[in-house]
Formats: sequence, structure tokens, C-alpha cells
Amino acid sequence: MTIEPRLVPTHWPELPAPYEVDQFLDLIAEVAKRDRVALVPGASLQELDIASLDMVDILFELEEKFNVYVPMGDELSHVTYLADLVAVLANLIREGSAPPSAAA
Repeated sequence: MTIEPRLVPTHWPELPAPYEVDQFLDLIAEVAKRDRVALVPGASLQELDIASLDMVDILFELEEKFNVYVPMGDELSHVTYLADLVAVLANLIREGSAPPSAAA
């Protein structure tokens, strides 16, 4: 079985209104302390050297800023590039992802 290499993304997925990709990028730059210019669609999380603790902080901030619940599971398993993370975020916003309700 041969695995086809993925093309590096060159464009940002569109976020549902009223959100914009710049909001996402500003958050990443601030939390991960990365140069905003380096945050391009094809930048991999590995290339950006975003530590796992920083990634957790980023996900918490995304939940807060974009009013969504980001599950820490299969939804993130295919995320390699920043554009992938934006695509996950866009889907969660469209789906109206909310935190699971606490068992009563």
C-alpha cells in the first residue's frame, strides 16, 4: 500500500462570518510567541516548533475566542499544517460545536 504525499496548502480555508483568519493568526502568534509573518497556510506545526503545552493553550484560547469546543481526539489527528487547524476550526464553528454536557 502506497501513501500519496499531501500537497502543502497555499490558501487559508474560509472561516464562517464574523470570524476571520487574521484573528486566528494573531492568537497563534501571541500564545505560541511566533513571528506573525511565519504563520502561512503551509507552515507545519513541526516547522513552527509549537510545543505540546503551547498547543493546548492555543486550543483553549481558540475555544474562548471562537466560542467552540475543540475535542482533543480524532478531529485533530490529521492536522499537520496551520491551514488544517483553520479547517478544523471552521468545521467546528459551522457545526456549532459545544462542550459535552456534564452528566447529571
